[in-house]
Amino acid sequence: MRRRTVLALGVLALAGACGVQAPPRRGELSLAVPGPPGGCGDGVAAGFKSLVEGRGWARAVRIRREAGDGGRALARPGGSGTDLVVADSALLAACALARDPLLVARAVPLARLAGEWEVLVASPDSGYRTFDQFAAALLRDPGGPRVAGGADRGPEHLLLGMTARGLGADPRLLDYVAFGSRAQAVAAVLDGRLALGFGSRREVAPHVRAGRLRPLAVSSAERLPGVDAPTLSESGVRVVFADWTGLIAPRGTPEQDALLDLCRAVADTPGWQSLCDRNDWTPMWLDGDDFRQWLVGEARRTALLLNDLGLR
Repeated sequence: MRRRTVLALGVLALAGACGVQAPPRRGELSLAVPGPPGGCGDGVAAGFKSLVEGRGWARAVRIRREAGDGGRALARPGGSGTDLVVADSALLAACALARDPLLVARAVPLARLAGEWEVLVASPDSGYRTFDQFAAALLRDPGGPRVAGGADRGPEHLLLGMTARGLGADPRLLDYVAFGSRAQAVAAVLDGRLALGFGSRREVAPHVRAGRLRPLAVSSAERLPGVDAPTLSESGVRVVFADWTGLIAPRGTPEQDALLDLCRAVADTPGWQSLCDRNDWTPMWLDGDDFRQWLVGEARRTALLLNDLGLR
């Protein structure tokens, strides 16, 4: 079976901020969450609001749903009502697809906060018992296996493309079935509508334990507790991928250093670690210029992958 190495969009978890002093008290903060409801960004925004208000670091944090991919919020000049925008893998893909240097030219990357690892699962009745069986089917006919995931061009779509590319299969021929959310994709595998799908460990682990889903591979660098499946890297696909979430600010936003200090302070609280534990998020702290440089590289790789998928 011919397999080759690909660059991964995801990254290994990094240690959180440490030794951070409490930031100065602020008035109100406005936090925009792009895209449809129900994603990890909603949980991050709600947790950020609770921790900031609970510590008295702001009088109030106003969360606003932003239609589309967040471009409108980032395009507004600083001081127009948006202090922070939740950024994630889907926003990065949308910017790359539009050939829009949004995150670099019109935004101030503050901090990458956390990410979720993905699990490729199969219905027990599907005939797919191992990842190698899935890989062999993909190589025979890339359009044969139908794979469920979240939104079109979202994290699961990108991960399937990277997996196919790593195996040597043509990503343009994949049969990816997009759902409104990853949870809906997992439900489609559970009820037998589709044989294969991607979900987070939190979404699939209870069904794996009950025998309703069979895990084939995980996207993390190491095996995940509670999911008896090899990593993609163990399976011959050199990919480590996390659906990440972070915070960015529109260009021209005042007090950018203070906002970064606020992000650092939140990530340093026991409450943030508890929030990550409850939601099965992996802390992936990266801030300032390091975060900006990482985003530049990720945007470039995402654009190349979308081109391989025939989506440019």
